[in-house]
Amino acid sequence: MTARYSRLETDGSSNESIYDKGILLNHDYLDAAHGDLSDATTEADDIDHKVLLKKQSIKRIFGYPISIPFIIANEFCERFSYYGMRTVLTLYMTKKLLMSKEDASDWYHEFVALCYATPLLGALIADVFLGKFMTIMLLSIVYCTGNAVMALTAVGKWDVFQEGATSVEGTEYMDFQPHIWGPLIGLHLIALGTGGIKPCVSSFGGDQFMKSESSRLQRFFSMFYFSINAGSMVATLMTPELRAAKCLGEETCYPLAFGVPAVFMVVAVVAFVVASRWYVMIPPLGNPIIDVAKVSMALIRGKSPEQLYGAKKVADVRQLYRVLCVFIPFPFFWALFEQQGSRWVVQADRMDGRISGFELKPDQMQVFNPVLILCLIPTFEVVVYPLMRKIGLPTRRTTTQTGNQRIGRNGNTTEEVLSIYDATFRMISGMVLVSSSFVICGFVQLAMENRVTAWNEANPDLTPATFETLDKTQQLHILTTIPQIFVITCGEILCSITALEFAYAYAPQSMKSVCQSMFLLTNACGNICVIIFTKITKEDLYLYFMWAAIELGAAFLMYYICRRVQAPLDAYKNAGAAPKDTVADAQEMEAGSNGTKSSCCPLRGMMLTTVGNY
Repeated sequence: MTARYSRLETDGSSNESIYDKGILLNHDYLDAAHGDLSDATTEADDIDHKVLLKKQSIKRIFGYPISIPFIIANEFCERFSYYGMRTVLTLYMTKKLLMSKEDASDWYHEFVALCYATPLLGALIADVFLGKFMTIMLLSIVYCTGNAVMALTAVGKWDVFQEGATSVEGTEYMDFQPHIWGPLIGLHLIALGTGGIKPCVSSFGGDQFMKSESSRLQRFFSMFYFSINAGSMVATLMTPELRAAKCLGEETCYPLAFGVPAVFMVVAVVAFVVASRWYVMIPPLGNPIIDVAKVSMALIRGKSPEQLYGAKKVADVRQLYRVLCVFIPFPFFWALFEQQGSRWVVQADRMDGRISGFELKPDQMQVFNPVLILCLIPTFEVVVYPLMRKIGLPTRRTTTQTGNQRIGRNGNTTEEVLSIYDATFRMISGMVLVSSSFVICGFVQLAMENRVTAWNEANPDLTPATFETLDKTQQLHILTTIPQIFVITCGEILCSITALEFAYAYAPQSMKSVCQSMFLLTNACGNICVIIFTKITKEDLYLYFMWAAIELGAAFLMYYICRRVQAPLDAYKNAGAAPKDTVADAQEMEAGSNGTKSSCCPLRGMMLTTVGNY
């Protein structure tokens, strides 16, 4: 499952503190560069009042806004559509389009990279131009179109037209594969659709609640989280069965395997649009990424950004870059993690999946990751981390004392955060486990190759066997891959969850959404790394051990980076975030304590969910 852990806001304060209280005092948007302060405040109050009246007037079911069931249904269907299509994608390319496993891997990882690069675009469109509702609706239509293209172009048999190849009639074809263009267009449309709506749906759901409904908002995100995992797991189990069915005169039925997810996406759009009259629609207010870009350009040009944008904002941007430095090794983490859907599926396809009359499909092995995630997260929290604390390993939280951080708030506040030392230990441990999973995978591959070699040596008079032609009884069982899946899942919990927890603790309050966007972008970079590094060799055995070594190198890089940024990160955190040089800066800090700007990808009040599933 992409990139697996993401965080969802659970108190809605990044939106609700602005709208329900009628406070739009964030001076990031009300400085002189954006017009007159009093006019902007008056307009904001107008918006706040209308939004509050709308929230008070909408119908409710069991205390929840009537639109909430539709949003949850939309998310379930969208996740089913995405994971249903993605689960069978690798085998579709190798068996239906007759690509080599290297080309199929490149296509797969290019697609996933686009899925995790486009959330940045979706957030900007929603926050700056169209608003969340219109962004979700329009990009969902693009999404549906991509699914339809995938299903329609999967109909019929295709021959690979290579240069010099001849048909039955002896006609020579050029090196051209017209059937490739359909899936190519479909995948790019799906990537734009799923990535564009990814950062918008959860926060749009949070917009429907009032500030006083924090407990209901918490339960909403629990249901939202459940719908994400339920949709992905059901799809991962179901679509391989549809793929394996016989239809249209073929032994497989990829049109059905892609068609059912396409239908689910249409249902998702219908469910979302039907409830449009009940939605609270907050107009776009701007995106913090734009502010980061402005300050960064001023720093690059050698100007004094403090005078242009205020000391607090510049301090926030500097702290943001320190946090993002910790993300530098993560593309290599995702590079290994995402190969569960490409090379690991190809490996499982060369194994015996028979279990007491039932055949476990190779692409169904991907379901073990989300199942293990749901089982292991509470196990780590209740058993593993307490046990590690008992033996003295650094997994405890650190209580940080922060004094009078904001104007207008007296006394000290105590905040429990994960220290960077503990976070470093967890993330490095996770990367070592991910590396170990590829070592296990390498030895499994070695055992498979030895079986083929042994059979050929024992039967020299017969046609040499390959992975594909070796008799099922001679192949390794597909459950042999369970240990590597278990180990990589444990590494995911230690590494990915901890990274987002660390980012939430140390990122500036107004820029936590930027951190999530950048974390999703590391997944895209990781998939690009797969495309680049797999050009080194076509031998799977060497590739698995090569990736294991690369991930160990990333673990050392993580240690080095964390050692370098630990002191300034802690200094910013303990100092209360911002220098208070001027009255304007003090007012800006007070505004930040009352409300933060709306964003499509908030991290505030995080709750665990899977990035890969989300």
